[in-house]
Amino acid sequence: MKKNKFFILILIILIFVISFMGTKGELVENLQIPVGAGLDIEKTSSCTTYITPILVHSLESGNKIVSNVLIGEGSTIARTRENRQVKSSKKFLLGINRIFIFSEEFSKNGIKTFIDTILNNANTNDRAFCVVCKGKVADIFKYNVKGYASSAEYIYEMVKHLNQFNFFPSQYTLMDIIVRIDAEGRNTLLPYVEITGDENSGLKTTGIAIFNKDKMISKTNMKEAKIINLLKENNVKGILTLQQNSKKYIDFYAASKRKVKCYRENGNYKFVINLNLKGEIVDNELYKNMNKDPKEIKEFEQNTEKLVVKMCNRTINQIKNKYKVDILDLGRVAAAKYGRETGTDWNEVISKSDIQVNAKVKVGTQGRGEY
Repeated sequence: MKKNKFFILILIILIFVISFMGTKGELVENLQIPVGAGLDIEKTSSCTTYITPILVHSLESGNKIVSNVLIGEGSTIARTRENRQVKSSKKFLLGINRIFIFSEEFSKNGIKTFIDTILNNANTNDRAFCVVCKGKVADIFKYNVKGYASSAEYIYEMVKHLNQFNFFPSQYTLMDIIVRIDAEGRNTLLPYVEITGDENSGLKTTGIAIFNKDKMISKTNMKEAKIINLLKENNVKGILTLQQNSKKYIDFYAASKRKVKCYRENGNYKFVINLNLKGEIVDNELYKNMNKDPKEIKEFEQNTEKLVVKMCNRTINQIKNKYKVDILDLGRVAAAKYGRETGTDWNEVISKSDIQVNAKVKVGTQGRGEY
């Protein structure tokens, strides 16, 4: 509730500031403030219709903040704006939204049309987070999240804090997509969100969407997303668990450092991914004398290293045989060493390359110890 009131206060201040910018100014009551924008698509045999739901806040009589979802439709993304405007009596301030949501159908069709359109607008907020959703974007925007002014604010905060666990990076902004979409040896990954139907969970991140250039080709669950992030990213954090059964387990919260080496012999590429994980023991129901016996710490480190390598090798096989896309940006490393713009299909190269993973685990602390 406090967070909701704080957001409303900030929104009111923002409306007043924006309304008096420029020489003419604008009445507060005539402004619509977008907090989230989305892209959806409907295709038939005869035509393609783009759909752009936008979640807006406006100040009504009595200083009451009202939320509404405006939906524009058109044969192009730009034309959805004129369709949306005829449904609204207020001025729309494009460029200050905090989140872009692409539906899975739109993502599979390709997001480059959106990138081309949005780049032509100097007011675009290129620091807004981007995600892919299951189903219709409008349904996501209309979903009520307890304690938040709207689902857009909730998703923004959720993506912002994904880097706390599961080895997620912080690089999911529009600018990050623009940098990657045409870069050699790089592909885009975006958080995948959906309404789960679970009363306790509701709207949440359930995996990552995998792109080949500008088109989404698949999605993963959170378990696989975690290992992909570990293999792909540097300076990320997450939890690793050794577990024998429901009563015997140990959790390790680690920061990961990643270095990649590339070799080429007789036209064949080999990549070595070195992972260094250092962190603290979160809870321990497996090693009874770890606080007193250095041998148990060493045993834990070695067992965790084996677990990491095993999980990574399994995921690499998935990447090479199922996705067949350079998800890990290894082509970028090879191109930097052996030359760019050679016409090499890095997706094909990586699918046929030898990829080796080495893991080094180091326990820094064990928390407060026993009690």
